[in-house]
Amino acid sequence: MDGVMVDSEHQWMLAEQAFFRSILSRWSASDNHKVVGVIVEDIYAMLVRDHGLKMDKAEFMGRCHRMADDIYRRRVSLTPRLRDFIRGLKSHATPLGLASSSPASWVDIVLKRFRLRRHFAAVITGDDAPGRTKPAPDLYLLAARRLGVRPSRCLAVEDSSIGVRAAKAAGMTCVGLRSGRNAEQDLCEADWEARGFAELGYRRLISRLKTACALTKAPQSASKA
Repeated sequence: MDGVMVDSEHQWMLAEQAFFRSILSRWSASDNHKVVGVIVEDIYAMLVRDHGLKMDKAEFMGRCHRMADDIYRRRVSLTPRLRDFIRGLKSHATPLGLASSSPASWVDIVLKRFRLRRHFAAVITGDDAPGRTKPAPDLYLLAARRLGVRPSRCLAVEDSSIGVRAAKAAGMTCVGLRSGRNAEQDLCEADWEARGFAELGYRRLISRLKTACALTKAPQSASKA
């Protein structure tokens, strides 16, 4: 969801930069990039460990939840061509799942606000795998299970290095989505990169997947020969 379906990673970066600078003696833009895709519980632990944060965890979490409410209800917008991408999948009876490390309450705001819930056959959130969110593969494996599809038959769309690692650890093909705001993210582990959903039209996507599968199988065929 974050950074793929909506521009929340950028909005979080703006909000977190102001918040963290107000509670820490030092916080830089490079520090902000390190927490992209990281759940708030892990961010809190990192701030305590690496930056000496003294704020109580309950207070920190409360501030983050209030920021999330403002970000998802008022600030974020849908990623361009997302609805076209979804329509293309539905027109070919391709099941769609959502695997997000964010809490269910945050995901629900986005799905309800933009009326997207009906498009997803499975919605998996951080609440479904506490302590095992991305980069662990659990969320993706659970999404595949609920879709009734083998992970090897799934394509994940990710915009962060942590998300790509989770998808690949689950045994899925992964496309790294460049949004124009995540240039600092290392997506080298993705099977390929796309610059926006305009490059993920259904026919173009299937063609790209066939090419990726052929390249994957080529070394095996050569070794058998």
